[in-house]
Amino acid sequence: MPVMLDLYASPSSPSFSVNLFDNQAINITRNGDDHSPTNITIHFYLKVQNENPAIGLHYPDPLKITFSYFPNVSMMVTLAEYTVDSFYQGNGKTKHVIDVVETNGAPTVLDGTDLVAFRVDVVGSFRYKKVGTKRHKVELGCVVGVNYTTSQKLLSGFIEMAQPGLDSQLKPPSNNYDYVGGD
Repeated sequence: MPVMLDLYASPSSPSFSVNLFDNQAINITRNGDDHSPTNITIHFYLKVQNENPAIGLHYPDPLKITFSYFPNVSMMVTLAEYTVDSFYQGNGKTKHVIDVVETNGAPTVLDGTDLVAFRVDVVGSFRYKKVGTKRHKVELGCVVGVNYTTSQKLLSGFIEMAQPGLDSQLKPPSNNYDYVGGD
């Protein structure tokens, strides 16, 4: 009985991980005159894992996914946004979002390198499926490095999303939410 009580008393936050460009080269649309990039297609696979063996999660608001890049170390430019409609996630279940977004511009390489530093951010909220729970804010992100010349990622596979650092443009959480992040 104490084990079952513990499963309900201290539930875990969901974990998020993303995989960009897996087995896909960066698909770049180029201008006909000077062959300069005009936009790109981003292939992504987002996994949202409910690690609670006894409690389901409800995401009452859409999850907003933002794709950005860093042209230099002090600036971030948004390329595209994607929305996942609200959903319920059973205990121990994983939500898979596999899709493609077309950007409204093309990234440039990070100053002094041949790398594009992409940033993926997820913002939303969730609620535990038990009586009397409040919404918990989710603000997570990660950086994915891609060689612009070869279209190869620096790290293969899924990258775990974590609490945003100082480089993030995300707003701080409001007072009526608990903060969910890397700690």
